[in-house]
Formats: sequence, structure tokens, C-alpha cells
Amino acid sequence: MKQFHKWLGITCYITAAIYLLSLFSFKQGLEIVYSLLALLLFVVAIPFVRRMTQIVSIVLVLAGVYFFYSKQMNVFYAVSGFGHNINLLTLFILVPLIGVYISTAGYLTALKEYLEQSTQKKHPYRLSFMLTALMGAVLNIGSMAIVNRIAEGSFQSFYRTKLLLVVLRTFGFCMIWSPYFVNVGLVLFVFNVGWKEIAGVGFIIGLLYLCICFFFFKGIHFSHDVHYNNEENNDFSGTKHTIRPFVFFFVGLFVLSFFFDAVTNLPMLTIVCLLGLFYPLVWAVLTKQWIDYIHDVIEFMLQSFSRLKNELVIFISAGFFGRALAETNAGQVISQSIYDWSLGSVFMMSVLVIVLSILLALIGIHPVVIVIGIGGSLSPSVFGVSAAYMAMLLLVAWTLATQLSPFSGSVLMASSLAKRSPVDFSKQNIAFVATSVVLLSIVLYGLHRFTLI
Repeated sequence: MKQFHKWLGITCYITAAIYLLSLFSFKQGLEIVYSLLALLLFVVAIPFVRRMTQIVSIVLVLAGVYFFYSKQMNVFYAVSGFGHNINLLTLFILVPLIGVYISTAGYLTALKEYLEQSTQKKHPYRLSFMLTALMGAVLNIGSMAIVNRIAEGSFQSFYRTKLLLVVLRTFGFCMIWSPYFVNVGLVLFVFNVGWKEIAGVGFIIGLLYLCICFFFFKGIHFSHDVHYNNEENNDFSGTKHTIRPFVFFFVGLFVLSFFFDAVTNLPMLTIVCLLGLFYPLVWAVLTKQWIDYIHDVIEFMLQSFSRLKNELVIFISAGFFGRALAETNAGQVISQSIYDWSLGSVFMMSVLVIVLSILLALIGIHPVVIVIGIGGSLSPSVFGVSAAYMAMLLLVAWTLATQLSPFSGSVLMASSLAKRSPVDFSKQNIAFVATSVVLLSIVLYGLHRFTLI
């Protein structure tokens, strides 16, 4: 079975490579190839995911089959629906290669040593806050585990669960604007919006979100929280490690992202995927670490199916359903229903969409399904708003839903690291999320009224 999973891991990367190649040549011919590979991955991954994920995904596929059949769609067009979200899966598959290089190059060790020698290590929560806000923008959910490891090796004293809640909340900041996050890629794809159109507003709303995090920090309290006391006295005097290459690596990555976004017509999602594939490889060659890097990449590839199986099932089934749904008039019906429920008010519509997304996430429905089901059905023109506004609204909804739902990947990651129930984190975030719903909706609506989005 392990050998079989290794081959499936390789198949994930082959599928991503074929998708990227299709962007530049043989688009129609390669689309059916990577769609069939996506269907294969979906079928073999279904038995290995949670029961709730199985049920939701199978229902989505069956609903999609019904929609395609009722519209008498071409079989090849229907099959290509399984590859509809391959662009998002490619982001999941390739961007983690950046983290592989960071580990291979020893940048994390250098950062831990730097913090060990810094007087700032006495402020574990503030440092965790800053590290997550900076590294999380690129390293995604993996940054939570990395910050936890750095805390264990560098910080003198902290409460583990409290620190991980700080990390969890700060992680939401990255989800609102970073082009390296799959939720950003998805909403831009759904509403056909360029990243430049939401980047500035997203960062502003993200900063407000961080202010709310800071305000609620003093209210964090977990019963029986484990107090971590690092009594090791590591001597790093004379160490040859420096964090300058680490800083240059990240600065270069962001500069190239913005540069290619400005000078090419490629979507930011494609730019990020290509950088995830080639940027760390170029650094590995320049620093003469390419042999170790290639070795680590191969090991990472072979283990990728076990890491990605849930995302494979969710994204492939949701993509198939989304393409089928687009062939119906469901979008008009849903848009009109939400318009009626919100009494034609943009502000009420915004609050309604966010609250509805949170409620669906609380019962275990993945935000990808919510965004494709709700977001893909909402017509901005019905509400008199721009597509960028709708994209930003769904980003806020997704971020807040993942902060409160005990089924979200970020909450599950924090609870696993803390060895606590995910419900403990969800309970702590009730007041935080409720406040964020109101304040972020007001600010987003205000930006709309002043025609800034």
C-alpha cells in the first residue's frame, strides 16, 4: 500500500506539470489528459478520507452528473469538469516546495539560532505573531508547525495552547490577501478578478483583522494550559549561520511575484505555481545545494498523496460540481434569493454571506464547497457591486469560517500541535469571530460606498 501511495504522489506532480504545460501549448488535448488523471486521483483517494468528506464529495459528483445529463452536455466536456480545479491543486502541490528548500538550506535552524541569541525571545507571543504574519504568507498552513518548532527551540517560557491560538488567529491575516493561498486563488478564479484588484484592499482589511487579534489577546485563557519552560542553555556563539539568506530568499520571492504580475498577462495563481516550481530550484543551484534539494524533493513527492488526499477529493469534486452548476440557472435563483433576504442592502447581503459560510463550515462543509456553491452562484451585478467586492467578501467569509469551525485545517493543525480538542479553539474564537464579522463587514461596505473596491 505504501508503494502504491508513492506512485500516486508522483501522479499528483505529473498532473500538475501537465496542467502547467497546457497553459502554454496543446491546451485542449492536455486538458482531457489532466482531467482524467484528476478523476483517477479522486477515485483512489475517496477510501482514505473522512466519512463526512466522502459523503459531501460523492453528493457533489452525483449532483454534477445529474446537471450535465439534464443539459445533455458533451461527455468530454463533462469529464473535463474533474480538472476544473487543477489550478488550485497545482498551488497546493508546488508551493510547498519552497518550504522544502528552506528546510534543506538550513534557514529554519539559522532563524532559531538568531532568536535564541535575541533579547526578543522573552516575548514569545509577540514573536509568534510576527513570524506567522511574515512566513505564513508563503508557507501556508505549514507555517503553524514551523513557528511551534521555533518556539520550542528558542523561546524561554510560554503557554503552549495560548501561543498556538495566537498563531491560528494571525494565520487568518495571510488568508485574506496572500497570493500564495489557495482560497485567494479560488475566489479570484471564481469571479475572474486579477490579484492587483484586491491586493491593496485585502491588505488593509488584513491589518484591521490583526488589530482585532491584538485587542482579543488579553482575553485568551485555557484551563489546564501546558506551561512550556525551555531550560536548555544553547551556546550559539561562533555559529556560522546567518538569517540574511533567509531574508533575501523571501524578499526575492515576493518581488518576483509582483514583478511578473505587473509585466505579464498571467494570472497571479499561475505565477505563484511557476515560482513554487522554479524559484527554490534556482536558489538550490546558486547555493550549490541542488543535490540535497532534489533528494528532499523526491522524498517529499513520494509522501505527497498522504498529505494531499483530502484536498484532492474536495477540490476535484467541488470543481466538477462547480462546472456543472454553471450550466444551470441556479446562480440566478440563489442570487435573487440572497438579494430578497437582505432586502437589497449590500451591507446585509455581506453579513448574510459571511454568517451563512460560517454556519455551513460549522457542520463540516469545506469552504471550497461553500465558495463554489455560494460564490460561484452570486452575480455581482444583481447587488450593484464589483466582482472585486464579491471576491473580497468571500475571502473574509472563508477566513472567519476557518477560525471558528472545528473541522477547518488550521484549527485541526493548532489542536494537534497543542494536543487539545479543536472545539477548545473554536470556543475561544466565538467572540473574536463575532466581532470580526461586524467590523470587517462595516469596513468592506465602507470601501464599497467610497468606490474603493
